Amino acid sequence: MPALRTRSHAIVSASAVIVTLLVGGCASQRPPAAQTPVTPAPPAAAKATPLPAPVKPAPVEIKPTAPTRYVVRKGDTLWGIAEHYLYSPWNWPEIWYANPQIKDPHWIYPGDVLTLYYVNGKPRVSVTGGPRVNGLKTVVLKPGIQYEKLPTSEQRIPIQTIRPFLIHARVASVEEMKNAPHIVGSSSGQLIFGNGAHVYVRGLPAHPKSAVYDLYRPGKVLRSPKTGKIIAHQVTYLGDIRIIRDQGPIATGVIEHVTEAIHAGDRLLPHSKQASNYTFMPQAPRVKVDGQVISLFNALSMVAQYQVIVLDVGSRQGVRKGDVVALEKKGRVIDDKYASPGESHSVKLPDSRSGTAMVFRVFHNISYALVMSSTRPIEIGDIATNP
Repeated sequence: MPALRTRSHAIVSASAVIVTLLVGGCASQRPPAAQTPVTPAPPAAAKATPLPAPVKPAPVEIKPTAPTRYVVRKGDTLWGIAEHYLYSPWNWPEIWYANPQIKDPHWIYPGDVLTLYYVNGKPRVSVTGGPRVNGLKTVVLKPGIQYEKLPTSEQRIPIQTIRPFLIHARVASVEEMKNAPHIVGSSSGQLIFGNGAHVYVRGLPAHPKSAVYDLYRPGKVLRSPKTGKIIAHQVTYLGDIRIIRDQGPIATGVIEHVTEAIHAGDRLLPHSKQASNYTFMPQAPRVKVDGQVISLFNALSMVAQYQVIVLDVGSRQGVRKGDVVALEKKGRVIDDKYASPGESHSVKLPDSRSGTAMVFRVFHNISYALVMSSTRPIEIGDIATNP
């Protein structure tokens, strides 16, 4: 399945499009009094929470204006190409057919000729021409930075919007934050620590697996809208710390790569590898999605296209990177003054579509998503469901 390999443009601008693109038994008689009582069997182990039931893919509908032949150009994105063919771009995996006879069949490069055809009535798109098919050498460009004006003819993914969330943004479970090591002070006695400061850390494991940790500060508490329970903490990245001496209950570390002032009480979490894979393959979720928007980034009350939202579903619920969800407003409850006798006067209006969002980072019970389209402002409490 195809996905988009991007150069680090102000918009997703690609040198290649990547194809990568869920009883009671019979009662026994009472034993005689002299008989040794039967030892009850140990309780069965608790079963893991099952994933939601898989959903049947929606029928693929090809646009009547879909091109029979399309040449991939530098700057194309998978979302934009899919929109040429489909009303629902996330259904691209249903029509893509990787050519096994060419090198890198799961990649699409600029210059490749895409052809739309049908097999047993089912639409397919595959590479039928271009440099690779003609046997010419393909040149893969190295990542670079280039700023371009956002075109109005195609819908793009602004990678600069989500890059900070791909590298250091994260959520931490309640237990993880509770048990995380923390800074207790410094050798100089200062209250604010910067780059190069020697600080003391309490709570490290006896034999840490790594000498480098990320420094975070607990931020917004994320609660389940269904139960009200805390499910995670948003945490703010502050910098890195390298442990140089680990003797006894208090370790010594040196602060590196500071992004914000660091204080006593800031937490150490395992070092996260910087994400270098900015490829996303929009796809329909494989399971039934039943989530809500529980937080907004860089906004107080509402967001719109190309802004980031937090959903209360993650890998535990079967959500994957690239899944596209529909965002809906909950229908209001109104008083129907004209209800017939016997009918309830309280009526709930249907939920209404307000936009779509693509999941780009997944945690256990949380996921980050980028709003791809919006017809109305997206707010906390909006429903996330299958598109």
